[in-house]
Amino acid sequence: MTSADEAPHVLKLPAVLDLPAASRLHEQVLTLQEKNIAVDASEVSRVGAQCIQVLLSAAESWRRAGRAFSVNQSSETFARTLQLLGVTDESVVPMEII
Repeated sequence: MTSADEAPHVLKLPAVLDLPAASRLHEQVLTLQEKNIAVDASEVSRVGAQCIQVLLSAAESWRRAGRAFSVNQSSETFARTLQLLGVTDESVVPMEII
């Protein structure tokens, strides 16, 4: 089984992803470096650009390491924020949004 075939670890995001949450999110992501990640953003009601930056950076790092990083569930707020930030083009977004 290759690393991309391993079952992903679900990373459940909190409702509020503001500036203070960015450092906690970064720490969480770092602890999962050796795992595939499936992000659950279904309960996100507020999200700042700093947390999106952490997720995009992690997604790119995972892609380069041959690991899977996807957003499997997304609230309307999370999806709309990505769109407002211009993070919708596949050439820009390294994370797969399902």
